[in-house]
Amino acid sequence: MKHSSILATILLVSIFSVNLHAKGEVETATSVLQKVSDQLNSFETISYCYYRSINYFSEDYHSETSGHTYLDFRSNDSTLGFKFQLENEQYKMVYNGSEAFHLNKKEKSIEIHRKPDPRDFESLSLFANSIVSIRQVLPMVISDKDIIKKLADTSINGKNHYLVTFVLKNMTIGNIGGFNSLALKRNISYRLVVDKTSHMPLQIIQTNDAEPNDYVLTVFKHTEKTGKSPDEHSWYYSTYLDDYQPSSLKKLAMVQPNTKATDWLLPFIDGCDTLRLSSLKGKVVLLEFWIKNCGYCISAVSELNGLLEKYHGKNLQVIGVNAYDSRGDICSFYKKNQPKFRTVYDYDGNVTRDYGVDAFPTIVLLDGNHKILYAGDFDQVQLNNLLKVILK
Repeated sequence: MKHSSILATILLVSIFSVNLHAKGEVETATSVLQKVSDQLNSFETISYCYYRSINYFSEDYHSETSGHTYLDFRSNDSTLGFKFQLENEQYKMVYNGSEAFHLNKKEKSIEIHRKPDPRDFESLSLFANSIVSIRQVLPMVISDKDIIKKLADTSINGKNHYLVTFVLKNMTIGNIGGFNSLALKRNISYRLVVDKTSHMPLQIIQTNDAEPNDYVLTVFKHTEKTGKSPDEHSWYYSTYLDDYQPSSLKKLAMVQPNTKATDWLLPFIDGCDTLRLSSLKGKVVLLEFWIKNCGYCISAVSELNGLLEKYHGKNLQVIGVNAYDSRGDICSFYKKNQPKFRTVYDYDGNVTRDYGVDAFPTIVLLDGNHKILYAGDFDQVQLNNLLKVILK
């Protein structure tokens, strides 16, 4: 990891220190992107290693990961359009064109999706800013004249490369194609480093204008067009059953309206005191289950602050519940986003699981007797309508 950090720093400095003014090249940003797109689409199979460094200085968050990817576009699969094997030190995921399975190397467990939905793959972080996402999105970037594109030269380890920059407004590149809209308004810049000879992507750096010091760096190495597929048996779920134990894919059952909320006792994140839900009997309680690295959770803060202000003195209590982030990360979130409500720390995740929460933010609204009135996504209109009735 230390070696990877040094490598990332060297590469990043060389890229950001480059003069971005074009020097009369015959090529244009669009023509270079077209050559990259043509090259990637000429591959029937692709094998490469990747290194990703996520650096959100504004959130005091850093992570590194690396691994290997094999993609096979010869598949006639209509669900995704390609087969793949993704692997790093902790996990391996295989999609063979009909089923997908996920191996946890530490726990020696395996989960299988017999008929996966494309949306299941969109959430895979290993596809973020990957060869797949670049391959799928470039035709859209090239054809959209409203997307700003610039071309310059850059140098890495003494070798010259193209540096293509393009800017997306209020959206990011989707993990397996297309664009994802952002809840917050900001410009997302992508800097794509391209080999001048092969026209293959070497690195991609993502930044945004709201937090210009934050960046995500992805490096591609040993990318090759190869006809050699992984061992045939590695594509089969049954191959791994001698070493991995099948685990349940049972989905958490969300708590339902008109049922009584389960009581709990949890510590507040910002102090030594605790909160027992039953101690709030007589109050209308809005529970927000949230995590730090979630754009919708960030945008929900101002909405929830607005509800507290609107219904001030009306017996409304808003409580955040966090089961996944460290105390330090939660405190950083509070310092940056300024919620006007306190958060309890679901340190073992039991309350989050008991309430059936597996997406964020999730809202559970309770009446004065702690009967559940609403449980689901943050829907400001529906919540306002309910609060108008019970807090009048």
